[in-house]
Amino acid sequence: MKIRFFRGFTLVELLVVIAIISVLIALLLPAVQAAREAARRMQCTNHQKQIVLGMHNYHDVQQTFPWGSRGTGYGIWAIQVLPFVEKNQIFTEYKWDIQFNSGTNVTLLSNLVISTYTCPSDGNQNKCSFGEYKEHNYVVCMGREGVYALSATRNLPTYDPRNCLIDGLVFARESQYRAMFTGSCISNVTPSPAYPLTTAMEDVVDGTSNTVALSETVQGLSPDGTSNDLRGLIWYGFNCYFNTNQAPNTTVADITTNSFGLTGHIQHPLSPMVTSTSVGDGYYTRMSARSWHASGVNAGLADGSIRFITNQINLDIWRAAGSTNGNEVVSLP
Repeated sequence: MKIRFFRGFTLVELLVVIAIISVLIALLLPAVQAAREAARRMQCTNHQKQIVLGMHNYHDVQQTFPWGSRGTGYGIWAIQVLPFVEKNQIFTEYKWDIQFNSGTNVTLLSNLVISTYTCPSDGNQNKCSFGEYKEHNYVVCMGREGVYALSATRNLPTYDPRNCLIDGLVFARESQYRAMFTGSCISNVTPSPAYPLTTAMEDVVDGTSNTVALSETVQGLSPDGTSNDLRGLIWYGFNCYFNTNQAPNTTVADITTNSFGLTGHIQHPLSPMVTSTSVGDGYYTRMSARSWHASGVNAGLADGSIRFITNQINLDIWRAAGSTNGNEVVSLP
């Protein structure tokens, strides 16, 4: 009987094959991750497109865009747009004379996640410790500046009441330039003719293609996994907007007036936050556009288009895009 010998892989050959496979995986993995992020960014773009088109549909009905916020918790732009993003029942049941965390609004909004208001690149995915409320990602532009504190100790610029936001007799936004969205000091009463201001298409004299209406924020997260950082809790007036005072994903800290913004986002390397009423630069509240996308944020313009704005955008251009009537001669990239 003839014995046949079969030659197998030697240990060296096996190690070489494993090394080659490892190198190929190492080369392929970044490409796969990049492809996935590109898909998530595209989905984020689609979400913002739906929201901005919803705002245009709102304008067709009301002859104006929605206002940004009323008081700190009596309703924001995101509620007004709900009928135009297929959430009309929530809009119909929402009570405007009470805060978002009062009465029947608690049942209506608790644990509510609206995918159209959520960026898929944000890994926190709607965590929050403010009751059972979930965080989202899209915020409207309330101007090129921060929020000035109304205080006798501050050297504040003269502001035009037609262009400013006053909230609880504490804040005033927009000292010079009209914002795309504003808020008001009005709480549980019918909005007055003066506040909150609304913007019609003809008010965007800088051009709708050069005026930012919407962008992104990161969902806040604190070291214990809960959320003392309430960025993304868009039902609450402090967190439903951003300013173009600083570039997207700036290392300059956001400033909040409420006691919840104590830590800043521990995972996002470019999302510091402080709680302060005397930060020394004239601002009481400042929120910048932020996202988990590599190198920038998606932004919806007043004309309904969506642009990707890089972190390196010229700051003068970005600030100019935050106003509707600054008369700046600029063009967004």
